[in-house]
Amino acid sequence: MAEFDVESLFRSFDTDRTNVVWKWKLLAELERAGLRADDPRVEHALPWVLENVGAGADARIAPFERGQPEWLDRDQFQYLLREPVIRKALTDDLAMPTDEFAEFTQGVEEIYADLLDERSGEVADYIPTLATADPEQFGIAVCTADGQVFMIGDAENPFSVQSTSKPFSYAMALEEHGADFVHQYVGQEQSGGPFNDPLRSLDASGRPHNPMINAGAIGTLALVDADLDDSKRFEKLQHTWSTMAGARVRMDEPTFLGEQETGHNNRMFASAMAGRDTLYKRSNRMYGPIEATDFYFRVCSLEVDARRLAAAGATLAGGGVAPYKGQRVFSQENTRRVLKVMEHSGMYNDSGKFSGKVGLPAKSGVSGNVLMVVPSKRLAVVAFSPRLDPVGNSVRGVQVCERLVEKFDLHPLQDLGADKSRAAEAAHRVALGGVATAGAPGERTTTDENFYGSYEGGAAGRHRAAAPATTNVTRAGGPQL
Repeated sequence: MAEFDVESLFRSFDTDRTNVVWKWKLLAELERAGLRADDPRVEHALPWVLENVGAGADARIAPFERGQPEWLDRDQFQYLLREPVIRKALTDDLAMPTDEFAEFTQGVEEIYADLLDERSGEVADYIPTLATADPEQFGIAVCTADGQVFMIGDAENPFSVQSTSKPFSYAMALEEHGADFVHQYVGQEQSGGPFNDPLRSLDASGRPHNPMINAGAIGTLALVDADLDDSKRFEKLQHTWSTMAGARVRMDEPTFLGEQETGHNNRMFASAMAGRDTLYKRSNRMYGPIEATDFYFRVCSLEVDARRLAAAGATLAGGGVAPYKGQRVFSQENTRRVLKVMEHSGMYNDSGKFSGKVGLPAKSGVSGNVLMVVPSKRLAVVAFSPRLDPVGNSVRGVQVCERLVEKFDLHPLQDLGADKSRAAEAAHRVALGGVATAGAPGERTTTDENFYGSYEGGAAGRHRAAAPATTNVTRAGGPQL
């Protein structure tokens, strides 16, 4: 950032003309942009600068006393801007501009209030921890590719991720093996039946139809780090989840035990796949249907909340880059593949209906969570409400997605309506004295850009060239958070 820009920005915060920026005022501006005070990047950068830069680093100057208002001098403020996400927030250069973020979150608040009285549906009853869940819980979280966060209601109440783990398991397998190899074992077409259908889950060759049904997720996970023992495999998988979520993700033991006690159909799928040689065989040890389903149960039992699951979804919305760490977890190509399968098979046996109304990639879990990815806005939305409809989707969660798409015109095919096209053409004729013109051959129109922008060039959509949340994008790895 140029010297003049730093000075101008500093003066815009120094409204008292005391040559300092009050910490509370800085945090309020970051919050307005969508960066919370407990954002790990803010939590790390701000205290470090106060303690190590400028006057705060001088041992002759006493530190701030408890309860005393804290401030940054000009040198400290300039150094703080070295944290990319803070600089982007203060210059309104985040994934979603501040005013647009405020408008969007206000819409979420209105939808939340409208759905508080919606109490249709029943909680899942076949796993004990799900059967005893409080059905009144309701929370919504939004996270952008830069880690802008909005939460309302029970967005920090923990729940097991369940089937919403499936897109990420699929992405991990794609990263390790590539699409051609993965799809030797798991298909990518709709199954035509429920997620646990004993008759329709496997195709004629014994291969699961897609990674979003139970059999497909078992087959997908069997490919992930298959040459490691299960404890190391799960440790690596937890690390990937923690990188995406921005916080450590653990397994809920009671849910895992409940999955083991009730998961007979899943073992049947794994046995059928093993009998047809479509369950991946490890080269160095025995690995059969029981081991495969137990690993699947562990992954379904990962405990998250709406906020952390939205951050994982924002990893997909950002083309595979984790919002808080800035690490590339998945390639753009693999992210695009995951989003397309989510779009046509992510919402159980209502996927077609959901796609028609919403048109965006989404995945639901029987704990009551629904994750929707909005590539064109580089954000993800998670709604959590345990009451489910007959096919297993959260009643409130589905309505949150439908209402957001309607309110903000988020459907990818929104601009293809004949009425809009005719109205635009008529307006164009008027503007040109009654003569309508077309673009040059091959030239993109505004409608073309709206239509193709959602997916072309990767999940980042129309913002596909935007920088990630941190300066350097690296491959996820290293010790667990």
